[in-house]
Amino acid sequence: MGRPTEFGDLSPFTLEREEFIGVSKSPVRYFPVILNGQLIGFLWASESASDDAANFFPMHGLGAIGWNATGAWQGRLKRSRDSGMTPLEAVQHWVGKPEDPRGGAVPAGAAGQVVANSQAVRLLTSRRPRQEG
Repeated sequence: MGRPTEFGDLSPFTLEREEFIGVSKSPVRYFPVILNGQLIGFLWASESASDDAANFFPMHGLGAIGWNATGAWQGRLKRSRDSGMTPLEAVQHWVGKPEDPRGGAVPAGAAGQVVANSQAVRLLTSRRPRQEG
């Protein structure tokens, strides 16, 4: 009794991923995300399509704003992946699109910057912006 073959079909469970991987150990391109004129985080994607990684990291300390923005970007990235885009295509697709009231926007013309991995982007979210003046 209780052998794995006796459990039958375990549907609807699947091992197939439906979203991009949320971290990458290889180089990533990241873009600033702005909401109401404020930097709220970074949208990034792996440079290599084989990594299948893309995500949004909110700036540290934003609370509900960061939480809401993360949810908005996860939905956008999932829709992009569902339509067959690579991670980098998915992120670049959102450059210059209208500002979402929860998720903000990547400014038009943003080229992005490349860093070693997604952890490097995460480190950027813990830095406070410099004050002018």
